[in-house]
Amino acid sequence: MTQPKPNFEQMTIKQLRTYVLAHRDDEDAIHALAIRLRNEGRTGTVDEFLAHLQQQTE
Repeated sequence: MTQPKPNFEQMTIKQLRTYVLAHRDDEDAIHALAIRLRNEGRTGTVDEFLAHLQQQTE
């Protein structure tokens, strides 16, 4: 039996980013993070989102 996914809407961006980095194959989490970053004006394009994630892994 699989565990239920966390509620991405209740996570902070930092928590969500940490989750995405630990679960890189979770497309729902990646999508949720991309939407949150875009809505907060931190990224506007896919390239900016990918650059943001890259900075977090260095």
